[in-house]
Formats: sequence, C-alpha cells, structure tokens
Amino acid sequence: MRFIDSKYGAKRRASQGLAIASISTLALVGCGNDADQGGDASEVDETFDITYTTYSTQESDQSITVQRWAEEVEELTEGGISVNFHYSGSLVDAEDSLQATTDGRADLAQVGSIYAGSDLPMYTVAEMPFETENPEAQLRSLNRLYEENDAYRSNFEDQGVRQLFPLPIGIATLGLNDPAESLEDVSGRSIRAGGVVGDAFVAAGANPVGMVATDIYESMSRGVIDGYTSLGLSNLSTFGLADNTPYIVEPGIGSYASSVVVMSEDLFTSMPEAYQDAVLEASRNAVEYGLEELDQAAEQACEELREEGTEFSSFSSDEVESWQNEAGLAEEWVQSGDEGAESVLEDYRSFIEDAAAESDYTDPLIACMEID
Repeated sequence: MRFIDSKYGAKRRASQGLAIASISTLALVGCGNDADQGGDASEVDETFDITYTTYSTQESDQSITVQRWAEEVEELTEGGISVNFHYSGSLVDAEDSLQATTDGRADLAQVGSIYAGSDLPMYTVAEMPFETENPEAQLRSLNRLYEENDAYRSNFEDQGVRQLFPLPIGIATLGLNDPAESLEDVSGRSIRAGGVVGDAFVAAGANPVGMVATDIYESMSRGVIDGYTSLGLSNLSTFGLADNTPYIVEPGIGSYASSVVVMSEDLFTSMPEAYQDAVLEASRNAVEYGLEELDQAAEQACEELREEGTEFSSFSSDEVESWQNEAGLAEEWVQSGDEGAESVLEDYRSFIEDAAAESDYTDPLIACMEID
C-alpha cells in the first residue's frame, strides 16, 4: 500500500502522464472508455489513490482487516489502486463517515450501524439482539441483504454509496463487578450499554448508561457503573478491561451491532471493469480476513481474563427466550421502520439460518468459556 496525502477524495493519474485537473473531470473520464476496460488489470493505464476514513485505531482487528483487503486490491490491480488510511477519526468523526463518502472528503469509510439510523435505517437490522450468536452468519447475511433485498440495498443507493463488506464485532459480552447467576440478578444495576442493547436491558430491569468505551475502566473501578456490555471479547484488551473485570457473562444477546465498509458509487462506476472486479473479489474475501483478526484479538483477551481469574457464566436459554419475548425489540423495529422493514427482517433471519447451517465458526467468547 502507498500512503498518499489525498485530502479530498480519489485522485487518479494516467500512467502516460495525462494531466488531471479535478475530481469531476476524473469522474467523466472514468465513465468513458476506461470504465469499460475488462480483462487483465495489467492492461489498464490508470492509477487510483483512494482515501479511507475510520474511527477505529490502526492496531484494531477491524483496521487490520481493511488493511489486508487493501493489500489484496493493490496486488490484484498491480498497483493500480492504493489506499490512504486515516485512523481514529482523524479525517472525520464517526458520525460523519457516510456523509464524507458522498461529499468527496473520503472515498471509502467504515460506517457503524449505531451512527446510521437516519441515513441507512434498513442497515440497523444488524443491531437486533437475540438473532444469532454466530458472527460469520451475521456477516454473510448482511452481504446477502445487499445483494438480494431491494429495500436494504436502496438505502445505500440513495446515499450514493456501495456496501463492500461488513466488519465483525463478535457477540455481546456482559462484564460485571459482582456475579449474576440469573437475568434477575441484573435488575437494578447500572450497566453501560448502547443502542438497542440498552433497550433490552431496560426490559430486564437494569439501568442502561450511555458511555464511551474509553471511560468504562475508570467507571467500573470507581463503582460509577456495575457493569458493561455493547462490547465483544476482542475489545476488552483494547480498553484495559481484561484485567479489571472479575465476572464475565455470556448474556445470550448475540450479535448486537455492525459496521460496514462503503465506497462512493461514483468512484466505483468510474473504475475500469478489471478494477471493479478486483475490488469485489477482495471484498468477498474480507469476511474471512475479519474473522481471523477477530479471533486473534479475542484470544489475547481470553488469556488475560483467565490469568486474572475471571469467572465465566451464561444465562439459561429459557431466560434468554423470555427476555427476547418481553423486550419485543424486533416487532418494534418493524413497526417504527420504513416500508420494507418487515421484508428486511424476514430475509435477515432467513439468511442467518442459511449461513449458520454452513458455518462451523464459534464466537471467541463462547470458545473462551469452553476452555477447561
């Protein structure tokens, strides 16, 4: 990868030395003959230097996943596409990532479901608790939704972006200062939780507290909160929580959030066909990259938790089923959503079932709990 100072979107330069005056001129050129070039990438005489914005740190498993994707794209295009990374919100804030991709400040962006409610409402189905405990199934279902569900895909098209691939987060972990043998034991406790997961804990009688992840460690240490969730196992070492969480519960919430990498549709369609094929091929492989990086980050957290003597437990399946029914979050999402929400939820569940049947993946939290 080449790291190029490209502040305002994609800059292309023809290898024969053509002068490029502006981004708009480039889009017009890309929509001409070059965009129709198929065949081998070595036959293409253009270079794209594209800008990626993310709220994740450079060392996070999600950023490493995108780095691997970018390396594959550059290899497949023989250096024709390179990516300039901007980490930790250094280019734009997390909530502005999607807009930055449409207004030219960036070409690629990590877009979190928690920030996407107004612009990509169908995508927030990924935040629905209790749907799956298999992150691979969630990832593959989100890809299928984009490919096969018109209501889901149209949200992205209306924003002028293309979903390339989702990034894994892992299932929800519940970290506590004191043990909880049952869901009833959580009632009355102050639990850091975000998004729809917070609504689920309201239904359980807990008090959800909105809080950035970087404040959890101190808040747990001082007793400001009794516990935290809306984090996967792979996040715990990053925020120092693997060495100050005496009790970990697998609460049965499962996958609880998502983020996706999107690309400007104008940029994608301006690329030669060979480059488009390369982007799509690498994107198909990105799910595997993401799961590998998720596992590696979570393995470190698991080792640290076990070294600290953390006790692991889970709520019973009967408790979780009753919790899901009482919360009624899926029904509420459909009723409050736009036209097409019901079809999105139905397909999401169907695609998850299909993917889970073909998957042998085990979430790192469940794998950690199964260690003798």
